[in-house]
Amino acid sequence: MSVLVLVQMQGKTDRLLEASDRLAEAFGMPDGLTAQVAAPTDEGIVILQLWESEEQRTAANEAPEGRDALLESGILREAVTGTSVVCETDRIKFADVVAAHRPRRKRAPRAKAAASPADPV
Repeated sequence: MSVLVLVQMQGKTDRLLEASDRLAEAFGMPDGLTAQVAAPTDEGIVILQLWESEEQRTAANEAPEGRDALLESGILREAVTGTSVVCETDRIKFADVVAAHRPRRKRAPRAKAAASPADPV
């Protein structure tokens, strides 16, 4: 069964986002972590994780590397308060998540107008 984790942290948004970036870099994408997103809120940040199973989530969070990444990121120091919700569900279809991804179209670079010698600088 898949696991959706929603963590809300209150504190200084910029500092929490920086710490969540450090955590994501150090924690990486352990086995079973399908998606991880951090977003700013009015009171801090929200982090969403999508895991393939509770066993994989538990293993990654209990591994020494996971605990070290959490402590070294500083996110716990920056959070004034926080809550988390862990939901097990069979309603997530990973093929649907992948299929829903649409690559961004590349924009053609805009041509810069050439300045004439009479233009003020």
